[in-house]
Amino acid sequence: MKIACLSLAQLYGEFVLGGSQKVLNDIILGLRKNNIQVRVFCPKEKFQSNDSFIGDVKIEKILNLSGSFPSPFEIPLYDFQELEITLNKIARWADRIYLHGDGWILREQFLDKPIISGIHDLIYQESVSSVFAFNSKKIIIPSEYLLRTIHSSIPAGKYKTKNLSVIPNAISKSTNNSIKTKNNSLILLFPHRPDPRKGINLALKIANEFIKTNLWKKVVLKVPKFNEELDRDKKNSNITSNKYKDEFISNNGELYFHDWIPIEDMNDYYSSGDLTLCPGNFIESFGLVPLESVNNLTPSLCSAVGAFRDLRDIPGVESIPFGFTEDFVSKGLFLLKNKDKLISGKDMIQEKFSYTKMIKSYVEEFTNLDKSSNELEYLTTESGQYYLAPWCFISDRMIYHDYIGWISETKNKISLNDSNKISIDDNIIELCLQKRILIPSIR
Repeated sequence: MKIACLSLAQLYGEFVLGGSQKVLNDIILGLRKNNIQVRVFCPKEKFQSNDSFIGDVKIEKILNLSGSFPSPFEIPLYDFQELEITLNKIARWADRIYLHGDGWILREQFLDKPIISGIHDLIYQESVSSVFAFNSKKIIIPSEYLLRTIHSSIPAGKYKTKNLSVIPNAISKSTNNSIKTKNNSLILLFPHRPDPRKGINLALKIANEFIKTNLWKKVVLKVPKFNEELDRDKKNSNITSNKYKDEFISNNGELYFHDWIPIEDMNDYYSSGDLTLCPGNFIESFGLVPLESVNNLTPSLCSAVGAFRDLRDIPGVESIPFGFTEDFVSKGLFLLKNKDKLISGKDMIQEKFSYTKMIKSYVEEFTNLDKSSNELEYLTTESGQYYLAPWCFISDRMIYHDYIGWISETKNKISLNDSNKISIDDNIIELCLQKRILIPSIR
């Protein structure tokens, strides 16, 4: 079997920018270990550079695209002719076309070869349109959260035409097996790209609150620097709040900006910290960072947003309502006092999110294109007429909506009863339907 993997984003081989690119590297290496022929394609570079590889697979930088995600098709119309010729050549070679992240507005150019889409979020227009409007033989997604979101977002008839398979992302094998002992410094990690929605300003605010506990002589917050040359995602920026940054530094906090960590050094990086922070409101579709952190025996604190909510049963991970800074600190102190839970958390993660399991699933899905069956469960109202949308959850008798935020009108008017059914004030049902908090059970 010959598989052509295409990425709209620029690829740099071992230099990985973000979780999606790590997953692509894992897939390529796994397919090669299974003796599958693979070629990888991404946009051309403006300036000539050294060849880049994923294992023994050369990255072919030949696609006539802008290279700037999430708008790679911002190119002159005449360039599409050259792109069409290139895609035709790729399709003639391949048995399968794998679109990592998809977003391909061009479909006919693949000459009716089976297209498999790998969708890693539902934030960017490219991924949303790939699910809603474009046709693929199969769509692979990383989490039940994303599956429930798709099921609850599109008409039932359209959903039935989609062939969706869930393959959780793999976690890197950890070589760190010793739990750190308490010292005079608290090292906080913020291992995220500089999208403001990832929560850098909340991380500074949380770090300030840790200083106020007076439990450590020094609190350090480690943050990757923004690399404008390599990271061409236009939604990224290195904006930090001067208010929180100045307060943190004036309180003798140490803000350490470091270069982007190579993928082979990430285990050591996670092990260097005492706590990993994921405090943003970016709608995570999987939850790689907290899992990688606990896998290296460093506990993690994350906002209860998106797929992060599905990690709450993993020892060593605490999921906290978005924006509740004091809860981040109290939960952090709890994790630091209960580090014995990390071993069981690591064992659970390695069993559930193993590399071997992920690659086996990808090989099976690439080989067998039959339609997958997916059973979904939701929290329903007592009448069963409505269910809670997967992008919402109930906290402190109020709704948090991943796309809107806290909805104050629901305060003290919605809750879960002892039977795990939704109790709701009749006066806000219309509001909940309008804001897509509740979904009719029959659509």
